[in-house]
Amino acid sequence: MKRFVAGCGAAVLTAFAIGLPVAAQAAPTPFMHRFALEFDGSAPYYVLAVPPAVYVASRRSDLGDVRVFNGAGEPVPYSLDAPVAHQAPTLRPVNWFPLPAAAANAPAATAGVSIAQDGTLRLTTAAANAGARDADLLDIGSAAQHVGALVIHVREDSYQGRVHVDASADLQSWRAVADASILEANHNGERLAQERIALDNLGQRERYLRLRWLGGGPQIASVDVELYPDEARPSDGARQWREGLVAHAGKTAGEYLFETGGAYPVDRLRIDVPQLNTVAQATVYSRPNGDVPWREIAHALLFRVAQHGEARNPPLEFAPDTDGQWRIVVDMRNGGLGNGTPSAAVGWQPARLTFVARGAGPFSLGVGNARVAGAAAPRDDILVGGEGGAGVKPAHLGAPLPVDENEARRAAGNADSTRRYVLWGALLLAVAVLAAMAWRLLRPQDTARS
Repeated sequence: MKRFVAGCGAAVLTAFAIGLPVAAQAAPTPFMHRFALEFDGSAPYYVLAVPPAVYVASRRSDLGDVRVFNGAGEPVPYSLDAPVAHQAPTLRPVNWFPLPAAAANAPAATAGVSIAQDGTLRLTTAAANAGARDADLLDIGSAAQHVGALVIHVREDSYQGRVHVDASADLQSWRAVADASILEANHNGERLAQERIALDNLGQRERYLRLRWLGGGPQIASVDVELYPDEARPSDGARQWREGLVAHAGKTAGEYLFETGGAYPVDRLRIDVPQLNTVAQATVYSRPNGDVPWREIAHALLFRVAQHGEARNPPLEFAPDTDGQWRIVVDMRNGGLGNGTPSAAVGWQPARLTFVARGAGPFSLGVGNARVAGAAAPRDDILVGGEGGAGVKPAHLGAPLPVDENEARRAAGNADSTRRYVLWGALLLAVAVLAAMAWRLLRPQDTARS
């Protein structure tokens, strides 16, 4: 009899142990959001620069809950390449050539500059007087590294102005790549400077830059370029920004809080102070949610000053950070930011999603389930024969698709939690029943022995 009871118990427990994963696998993985995918032409592979809507819908900081489906609802192989980690740049000096106002938009040959066979620029006439020029021509070279920014060192103790930056590969066709403020101020031994011009959208072949100064150029002491390893260069998609994030005052003076609203891999943070002629030191923190302590991200000098125009502090740069909650703590010893609250903008390089167009369309993207495990494969494993030629074409996120209410509820966790409690309750009830049966079967035998 004991063997029979033990056998029954083992059979029931085994059935429940097998039944739990079977029940979990019975239905396809649910998602809270689904989007149509649109293509440019036909190809075996497609690549999508992950748009902000997917970051907002994702319930995982690594986008591990993203899946791609074909028209039959089957998941297809995909890879997901996150933005590269922030790396400290190296500085390299570059040559610059002052241009008089009349030659600012003229070809190099008529602006007192000659071009060698290797593309290097050389000055053929005397340099223009600093007070009579409003443009400079730069040759940043053809290095196999990514140029991330210009750093302009000004001779003057006091200068403030704005500059437009154009880029060209041949000195004939130009396109705008940046617009920035340059500031140099020294007072009682303290220095306030903004020398850096970010070049996030500079093309790989664009080695010539034209600086067009508004209101006259400064006396330049030297110019450096920030160089990053070529593998750190973003390969797909321009930098994305979320603007107009209004911070609200915290519990202590000088504390301001805001949320990004998505698991964006933020690596740029621009903080705009509310009042003109403000200068203040600040520290920036972040955290994923209110259950963990704040983590220090960066120190910043916040300013907004007016003198021959208006200059503002540049964006902060740091390693990609997917935290959703942010905190700015301003040093209040000099009055902080005064009245009003700052606003913020966050920027990031989008992740790159590459997938195989297996099966018939239409293809779709599902996202929004914190409990699913990431299923992305290395990109080299899914790209057979490399990514050159016409094998890989761009994809675009289309309109949101309807999601069944039950699927959305299961993806959010409610239905799965209920089912889990029911299954565990049934298991405990089965164990209790077996224990009662064993007790009843064994009790008469013990009484007979006594």
